[in-house]
Amino acid sequence: MSVNIHLYLDVDRLKSPEEVDRVGKAVDLALKDHGIDSWMVTHVSHEPPSITARSEPYPIIVRGFGEWSKQFEHDIETSVRTIAAQARINLDWGFPDED
Repeated sequence: MSVNIHLYLDVDRLKSPEEVDRVGKAVDLALKDHGIDSWMVTHVSHEPPSITARSEPYPIIVRGFGEWSKQFEHDIETSVRTIAAQARINLDWGFPDED
């Protein structure tokens, strides 16, 4: 079964512009690996050092959300922590069909 979701990802507590750029590339690669890069808008900020990624205004359509979301969360966590162990990762899901 497919579900419409919104994805909200924030990564902060990054140490430098170089680290932001590296983490941004890792996030972009994870989005691409999961086939959702074309549905996401990613913003890299050097001041303050942070990354945001949003699926809005349109939701992502995902089949098998329960298992897919676990794998996606794991992949984002691993991708970011490999580069920036101190980073704070906030990943949240929205369910527009429930509104």
